[in-house]
Amino acid sequence: RELERLVPASHDSDTAPYVLVPGAGLARLCVEVAARGYCCQGNEFSYYMLLCSSFILNSMEKAEQFEIYPWVLNSCNHLTDAHQLAGMKVPDILPSDLPIRFNGLSMCAGDFVEVYSAPEQKEAWDAVVTCFFIDTAHNVLQYLEIISNILTEGGYWINMGPLLYHWSDAHTYLADEEMSIELSLDDLERIAAHYGLRMIKKEMHKCIYTQDTNSMLQSVYNAALLVMVKDSSKAFKEEAKRKNDHYNTHEKAPPSPKKCRNVD
Repeated sequence: RELERLVPASHDSDTAPYVLVPGAGLARLCVEVAARGYCCQGNEFSYYMLLCSSFILNSMEKAEQFEIYPWVLNSCNHLTDAHQLAGMKVPDILPSDLPIRFNGLSMCAGDFVEVYSAPEQKEAWDAVVTCFFIDTAHNVLQYLEIISNILTEGGYWINMGPLLYHWSDAHTYLADEEMSIELSLDDLERIAAHYGLRMIKKEMHKCIYTQDTNSMLQSVYNAALLVMVKDSSKAFKEEAKRKNDHYNTHEKAPPSPKKCRNVD
């Protein structure tokens, strides 16, 4: 809804807005965007996701062609045996049945930072739409810088998701150390402003992610809906600097450690 409100689609292929969806996964969001009249490109790094999305997009012959059993190997927190053995037919819609224009949907395989740091990507996109993506970064500052760089002036970044930084606990399962920069939502907003992304909407929404709604255990995210516009104006840069300086000036310093008195 935010995309359609801010960046109206066009049925003219020469004027259709260009929308990038990083972390596209199985490409469902890409399909939804393209079907609404946008030229959409999905970007995905995982070969597992790329293989599955390619199969769904290019090889399916009808809706509900296959039945999968997502919970059959999980024996915990089921109310009934039937819930554990419940099947789900996929796909619920056939992408080829949707009104997607020729060349209106594409997928790009590769790392987001490597692919979209290229010079030809500069100001190439009218909107960037991310869903449960920005916390996949080793360095989320890089993501923010690249998103700002690839947006046209006045273009929009629309984000939905939590900050479950994927590499924060990598030391527990990988032999080598991995960089992981973990910012609070407040810090992320201030750094986004530093890169010329001005917040125009912020809402928190309860949402689930690949969740069995019948399970006795429910995990619910308090996810952030962020809508930012690229604003390179001098006035906004000065405003962002002023707010950042104010934050740094008034931020509470950590309490000094108490000195222990030696007792003879």
